[in-house]
Amino acid sequence: MVTLRSTFERQLKTLSNDLLRLAELVETQLLEGVRALQHCDLGAARRVEAFDTTINRLRYEIEEQCYTLLALQQPNAGDLRRIVAAVSIATNLERMGDHAASIARIALRTAELPAAVHLPLFTDMARLAAENLHQAMIAFENNDADLARQIVRRDEQVDILHKRVYDYLIKTMMENSAAVEYATLLLWVSHDIERFADRVCNICERIVYVITGVLFEPRTNTLL
Repeated sequence: MVTLRSTFERQLKTLSNDLLRLAELVETQLLEGVRALQHCDLGAARRVEAFDTTINRLRYEIEEQCYTLLALQQPNAGDLRRIVAAVSIATNLERMGDHAASIARIALRTAELPAAVHLPLFTDMARLAAENLHQAMIAFENNDADLARQIVRRDEQVDILHKRVYDYLIKTMMENSAAVEYATLLLWVSHDIERFADRVCNICERIVYVITGVLFEPRTNTLL
């Protein structure tokens, strides 16, 4: 029995490490995608877009690990929550990778357009979102529900920048019809970063569930 439990704990540790690795890759994808856009680095944009297939594969490998553990082991309540939450976290990470790949594709499209609109705020938004993801995975690794809750509150900072970008781009399109197509694409970039950050909140919701056994919506007053 002790040997079986030790084996199971090693498998859970492997699962956690794989999630941390996937999160690290997704974080890098976002930052590289935004950097490619800001610096018109088409090579980097293509690499980010192509790497999305690797992100997808890793997500499904993690899911397979989870289903194998559920089928072959007898997890207690806490372990069961962790395994089920891992599936949700991996899914959110894969979708976040999709947002990064979308930014890379937009970088490739804007490179062909004459009307350039430069928005340094994208770099700030991406750094905030990436740092929130990094901290969320620390909360996951350390079973820190308080940190997970703090991260959800910090998401408001990304929302504020998203609103500033939106207002600026709408104003730009009203004042300069030649910039409409370019600015519209940048609206999608802002949306992708904002959604990336929202999915960090989804991950934090699952982290608190793993620790407390309570499911909740992370943007409600019950979190504060």
